[in-house]
Amino acid sequence: MFSRLGFLWLVVLLAFITALFIGAQDYSPAVLWQAIRAYDPGDAAQVILIEMRLPRALTAVTVGAALAVSGLVMQALTRNPLADPGLTGVNAGAALAVVGGLWIFGPLPRSLIATLAITGAAGAVVLVRMLAGGGDNTLRLPLAGVAFASLCMAIVSFIVLLNPEARNVYRFWMVGSLTLADTSALLTLAPVVLVGIGCALLISRQIEALMLGTEMGTALGVSADRVLSVGLLSIALTAGASVALAGPVSFIGLIAPHLARRIVPRAGLAAQVLLACPMGACLALLADTAGRRLVRPGELPLSILLAAIGAPIFMLLVRRILRESA
Repeated sequence: MFSRLGFLWLVVLLAFITALFIGAQDYSPAVLWQAIRAYDPGDAAQVILIEMRLPRALTAVTVGAALAVSGLVMQALTRNPLADPGLTGVNAGAALAVVGGLWIFGPLPRSLIATLAITGAAGAVVLVRMLAGGGDNTLRLPLAGVAFASLCMAIVSFIVLLNPEARNVYRFWMVGSLTLADTSALLTLAPVVLVGIGCALLISRQIEALMLGTEMGTALGVSADRVLSVGLLSIALTAGASVALAGPVSFIGLIAPHLARRIVPRAGLAAQVLLACPMGACLALLADTAGRRLVRPGELPLSILLAAIGAPIFMLLVRRILRESA
């Protein structure tokens, strides 16, 4: 398993280097080497590489790993291979917090928008947990998440109809893009993602016990309520931080866990978490690089390209799952 994990991170490193050199304007490795040796703020190429593409690539790695882990935990908690972090109302809660903040306070700096996003995402998870109640969460959790998300989006629609300024910012933020990636936001939210991944690793064995059934897990001494609470905390931290960094990015949380399982089919949940991190990071890096390369000098937002790739994969997954259950 560790050899495959090392290989995956090597692929991430190659994708990371590619993301630095390829974009609306391609640069040679010599430019990066010169920037490392003696950074010149007057050199436009060095500024683009160090101050724009480097934070963007690091953000892509963070967002991809965070979404992959949140998707994996969500699928394990609900025992649903098609589950996605959005089922917990994370995206809807973040959207409501952002739009509500813009409506009340007017234009806000990006740091405060990110704070609102992660606060709304965390609040959504707490409320969905309360709505879901105790017991078997296979059906209760997704239903509570969908109901809460519908309510949030209805309120968001009402606000953006009344406030054109909130509508403009919301429309840009909801696209899901790494265009505004910056070092300060990354340094603030990367530790949040690491704590969320740590929570997933901490309860991985307990989740595996509950995947045998709530009654079986309880017989093995596992507290279903405690595991659900910590699992939702992991989702809130990882998915919430990714939404704050890049907006709602879809399909990584759905696809990366399946790719991780295919690499080591019989791996435990902890191993799947470790494998999902580089898978998600690689998907985000490659999609962002392709989005900048395909329509240059413009770019395709990360979420749009991932949707174009992920939708066919999602349909194939549905077909395979239906065929296996028949």
